[in-house]
Amino acid sequence: MDLAQALKDALYIFEEERVRPTLSYRYVAKEWPKSMKWEEYTLKPQGYSPAMAAITGLGKMRGRRPREVEEDPKAFQFESVNFNLLLTIMSQVALEKRTEFVAGLVKVLLKAAPINRHQNQIPFPSWNHETSSLSLLAEFCIRNGYAQTLLDGTLQLKMPSAGVAIMLIEIEEIIALTYNLFSRPEIDNLPKALAHLREIADLQTWSSKTQHGRPEIKNPQYRQGYSSEGKEIVKAIDAITQQCNQARYFYLKGVLQQNTNLEVESDKTKVVGFLDSLGFDPILTASLAKAEDLYRASSDAFDLKSCLGHIRSFYEHLNIDAGQAIAKDLGVTVVDDWNSTLIFLANKSFLSPQQDKFARGLYTLLSDEGVHALIAEREFARLLRNVVIEYGLMFLTMLAKKGIKIQASNP
Repeated sequence: MDLAQALKDALYIFEEERVRPTLSYRYVAKEWPKSMKWEEYTLKPQGYSPAMAAITGLGKMRGRRPREVEEDPKAFQFESVNFNLLLTIMSQVALEKRTEFVAGLVKVLLKAAPINRHQNQIPFPSWNHETSSLSLLAEFCIRNGYAQTLLDGTLQLKMPSAGVAIMLIEIEEIIALTYNLFSRPEIDNLPKALAHLREIADLQTWSSKTQHGRPEIKNPQYRQGYSSEGKEIVKAIDAITQQCNQARYFYLKGVLQQNTNLEVESDKTKVVGFLDSLGFDPILTASLAKAEDLYRASSDAFDLKSCLGHIRSFYEHLNIDAGQAIAKDLGVTVVDDWNSTLIFLANKSFLSPQQDKFARGLYTLLSDEGVHALIAEREFARLLRNVVIEYGLMFLTMLAKKGIKIQASNP
């Protein structure tokens, strides 16, 4: 689809969202929401379910600031007809034009900050009886990996607005219910990225002030009529900062409780030490380090898929590089590929039949999950990462005992 037409069609959808919002979150977990206070469902009638409690509980959660962050980011499911329509439009835009497409939407919508005033039933998110299509823009950017594009767009704003205040309320919702849409680095950076927006908002909350008997300070940037919007934006950003602290804790808790095995971490350190002492190419260590970075900071299944891709490359070249060094030490040659290397290592008794079968099976599984699949699940990523580290320790220990030096094979 032509970029100009895509932008035009998308703006029609945002206009519809302004008038008739479609954003919603539905509770899909079977257990009681962890972020909801027990008193919210102590007096429950027969047949009262977690989903029913969530309807009431979510409304109460939205009334608090800062919002409590739900520890299980899969408990609530996001739904929006207009969001899905925007995805359809973006899928018809050429891949290389999609960043420009999103940037174009951000530029137009943030500048206009469209709102709609409601008289009767007021959808969420709202402020001062008003809703805005900027809430949909926030969901669209963040869920499609363009959070930074949205944040960069706020740097061009000169004044606070109701639409931006409503957008920030939706960001509070996103962090509260699905904090892992932001990676750990993004969570760390979010308060800083919103600092400009907070500053321009705060400047509209006062025209003059005095401190400890000092002369009155005048605010030349103050413009009458923006005070309420400014105060709301300041409160929202301060609340988001506190939410980021809780989300950061959950990321850390997840790493320490679920993803970290102290023995595996110790063995990984030994693997890195062997790679260095045996003279492996430093790029092999860098590949493992990149996999670790993706594993720790992953915010979705695509990051984990990339993580497994690096783990597979590490595993493959660990064996191939070792095979080349062993062949040179024996005065023979071996084709520089995976299958030829495994045959050579088995024929020379560097791998037993059982080890050869295991090594091949692990390589196939890494390929199926990390290369051929579109995404990867965290459970598979954790399992395969840990197994590759333990295999690497076994393999490198064997090389060290046999006195194999990889650097000897380098020209």
